[in-house]
Amino acid sequence: MSRKKMFFPVALLILSTLLLSFSFHFFSVTETAGRNSAVYVDSDEVKAFFERREQNRSDAAVTIEESRVIASDWIKKERLKINSRFFYRRRSYELISKSILSSKNYEELNYHLSRLPETEKQAYATLTIDRSNITTMDHYESSIPGLIYPVELPGENNTGEDLLITSFFSNRRVSPLGSGGVKPHLAVDIINIGNIEYVSRTGDLVREENHPGYVVSVADGVVKTIEYNHIYGWNVTVEHDRNLIPYQRRRGVKSFETFYSHLDKNILVKTGDVLVQGQKIAALGNSGLSTGPHLHYEVRLNNEDGKTVNINPYPGSEW
Repeated sequence: MSRKKMFFPVALLILSTLLLSFSFHFFSVTETAGRNSAVYVDSDEVKAFFERREQNRSDAAVTIEESRVIASDWIKKERLKINSRFFYRRRSYELISKSILSSKNYEELNYHLSRLPETEKQAYATLTIDRSNITTMDHYESSIPGLIYPVELPGENNTGEDLLITSFFSNRRVSPLGSGGVKPHLAVDIINIGNIEYVSRTGDLVREENHPGYVVSVADGVVKTIEYNHIYGWNVTVEHDRNLIPYQRRRGVKSFETFYSHLDKNILVKTGDVLVQGQKIAALGNSGLSTGPHLHYEVRLNNEDGKTVNINPYPGSEW
């Protein structure tokens, strides 16, 4: 049979096999290209199929180059079927479609296909730990120059390389707790991706037992409050000198403060303590209404007229 006549039947066979693989919902983890990544289907059958194809490439009508295009185009079409409100799933499909085009062999192609998420939670987890997609905190600059990153990992410098902003400063954020509704999120949420071991089959980030990291004071200051409530859990507010703010933005500002919440219950400072930059406040925690260990971090300007205004701690940070 000629190469041209064989192309469409074999292409159909590839897509049929891929669709069959998506019916499996066994969740595992694969270490690929030096990173932990979520795999949402048991890919043994698809992998075996691709291996057989690779062994018989001399007789195969569809090459790896053609297979990449077929698979990538199929994902693009599937992405269009996803409702636009499912932002993370659409984003995941888009990135995986691009990744497939750079696959060097059928094993890599199958790996990327197996990562297609079926839920927003899975998609969010995939985007969170995929180092080829994420932008770590060392790529962002503080809105107030000279402030260090608010999370520091044990035994490491304050570089931000293993820190990720998972929820950004926004006037309209859909609740991450699944309760529905849109509310302002005048802060950034930060996690330590260095201790994420894998993603569970439900899309939860499962962390290693090692220390999650410490929340530290971003600048010299005084502990203003230490409180607990059911939303923010354990939280600490630190007040800082207005002179740290650039002169051109200082007018009308009396002072500024930073707010750290969802902390571990063992707070390492007391109200009224004078802190130096980098001093530990508490371990990264999961108290209050939280989807997992992370830091909710705010920067607030206390104006001379008595009003407090939240500013974006890291302008330009977005998906």
